[in-house]
Amino acid sequence: MVLVLLGLIGVAVRLDAPADGTVVSFWQVDGAIVTVPDPAASQGLATGDLVTGIAGHRLADGLGGLTPPVLGEQLTYDIVRNGPRQVTVRVDQVDPYPLLVAGWGNLIFVFSLAALASALYFRRPEEPATTPLLITAAGLLGSTLAHEAGLPALALATGGPPLWLYNLNIIGVYSIAWGAALAFALELPRDDRWRRRSLLTAAYGAPPALMVAWMGIAVIIAPNGLRWFDLVYAGTTVTVAGTLVTGAVLGVIAYRRSRDSLTRSRLRWIAGGSIASALLGLAGWHLPEIITGQQLLPAGAIGLSGLPFVLGIAVALRRHQLFDIERLANRSLVYVTVVAVLAAGYAGLVALLVSGLSLSGTAAAALAAAAAALALAPLRNAAQRAVNQLMYGHRDDPAGVLARLGTRMQAVILPDDVLPAVVETVAQSLRLPYVAIDLAYGADSFRVAAEHGTPIGNVHTETLTHHGAAVGRLRVSERGRDEPLEPADLELVRSLAREVGPAVQAVRLHQDLVRSRAEVVALREDERRRLRRDLHDGLGPALAAIGLKAGLAAREVPPDSTARGLLGEIGTEVKASLGDIRRLVEALRPPALDELGLLDAIRSRAATLTGDVSIDVSGSDWAGAPPAAIEIAAYRIAVEAMTNAVRHSGGTQCVVSITVDDDAVEVMVRDDGHGLVPDRKPGVGLRSMQERAAEVGGTLSVESAAQGTIVSARLPLSLGGPS
Repeated sequence: MVLVLLGLIGVAVRLDAPADGTVVSFWQVDGAIVTVPDPAASQGLATGDLVTGIAGHRLADGLGGLTPPVLGEQLTYDIVRNGPRQVTVRVDQVDPYPLLVAGWGNLIFVFSLAALASALYFRRPEEPATTPLLITAAGLLGSTLAHEAGLPALALATGGPPLWLYNLNIIGVYSIAWGAALAFALELPRDDRWRRRSLLTAAYGAPPALMVAWMGIAVIIAPNGLRWFDLVYAGTTVTVAGTLVTGAVLGVIAYRRSRDSLTRSRLRWIAGGSIASALLGLAGWHLPEIITGQQLLPAGAIGLSGLPFVLGIAVALRRHQLFDIERLANRSLVYVTVVAVLAAGYAGLVALLVSGLSLSGTAAAALAAAAAALALAPLRNAAQRAVNQLMYGHRDDPAGVLARLGTRMQAVILPDDVLPAVVETVAQSLRLPYVAIDLAYGADSFRVAAEHGTPIGNVHTETLTHHGAAVGRLRVSERGRDEPLEPADLELVRSLAREVGPAVQAVRLHQDLVRSRAEVVALREDERRRLRRDLHDGLGPALAAIGLKAGLAAREVPPDSTARGLLGEIGTEVKASLGDIRRLVEALRPPALDELGLLDAIRSRAATLTGDVSIDVSGSDWAGAPPAAIEIAAYRIAVEAMTNAVRHSGGTQCVVSITVDDDAVEVMVRDDGHGLVPDRKPGVGLRSMQERAAEVGGTLSVESAAQGTIVSARLPLSLGGPS
């Protein structure tokens, strides 16, 4: 209410003060350019005159100082109109009717916005965005009232309440309104990360604070009061433009990040209202004036172009699912683009024909209009395709989408990367928030194999088949709860499903192969561990007992008997067999793994490596019995990586980290050496590490860091592939 009250006080003071029939439009360093709303009562002044002095008082020497004249008094004005001149002006009270005619559209806009904000504030008290909207509407109403009442040139010479009240509204109240508008942009998405008190306080205070700082700077650089006002009003324009851009950027970010359908619908409605207002303002006033020099609609009605924006706010905060906003936004973007391009092309072609070919204005305009008519249909089609691609991706080009998908799948090297590439391509091609592929296991069992994004609305499912058999399913999310997929989208998804089916079957076969190999390796290592246990704990002690008994028996036999010789041979053969068994046991599986565990076995092996590299081993071990295949693979990879670090890295430290969780074992070996040589071919050690990781369904990467080399392996505890 205070903001509106300041505007009303400014209007009251303006109507009560002596006036000269002018309104200041622009400021210059030596005077002010004025507009005369009522030319019939101009008294010698005209729109566009530069007023430099009043009653002998030069405005460039300072504002204020002239004693306010009484009504009916005659004053001499120094003006510039095709050269310096003087005119006599009679002081009288202002007539409000010409001012209303000049700005009635702006008044309708701000009163409509204020009425809407008040209704929402009292009827939707639970909605946080209504408070900054009400402050915005109040500030725009108060400042617009003062702006449409205007500032007469006489007030520059007399100063006093008319001057400072006008500028208090135009600068102060106006900047407060735009600070609230920025807070409205933060409150609208209903995101708690943006609704923190610190951010809202900064939003409310940023435009007023910038204006206060700029006014202080303007005092220093401005040579006089006229120039100061000129700089301050320019700063107001920059502040408003910056606020609009910031609000638009916040809206785009909020729309892309939000997964709430209500929030996204709100933002679309406000964006649609903004686009419609911009389109109406361009088509009704700005473009006709640029092209023909005349506005298509009355100048005083230009404020009506903001009503679609008010309507967008009303629907966004009251009835967010009332109309097909997607179609409105699509058509608005198309026609804005077509009108802008045609207008620019028309103006450029007219200028080229007049200046380059010396044609008359009428002939140039006729030729340019004919060219615009010929270009309308193809331009409209091109704009429609571009807007559709922006909103719906390449839905209108199914052949291109299929070709792009095929190219992407051919470019993939590893089978495990095929399905992630497919879902990413589909999501990007159709501008979908979520795409996933599930692989079929059994009759009705599916497992997620790859997904991209997060679902927003309902999820549509297409079955993936290969030679008539279901091998998986493709799931795509709607663009929003109020944005169902259209028939064109569904048809393209079905076409993609037919193409993806064979690729999914190939991935399933690859995973089956990996799983089978991992099972074979696991069985092999389990059998090796069993054989080692049997040899070490069964056959080995049994042979040792046989050798011991043979030795004891030899003591009871005479030295020169044949039996004693045979018993000695038996003891020798038993010792040799025990050596063979010991070597066989060590070849089957490193004994340290069973005796010490994985971590201590790696530490024991690290202690045997000689060199200048200090090795530090840390991590976690299994709580129970570990899978034999995974344990031996982790041990071999860690030992090979440590050996390479000691022999080839040229560093001084090597860190080995073993992490065991419920899904996998992670092995990381990092050294501080010189790193890998570029374009170096993989050696035997690197290939063996990769093979050991691959045969249990794991992955291994070797890369050079800022200093040194990092070997990282992830070995899944479940058979068949990475977890």
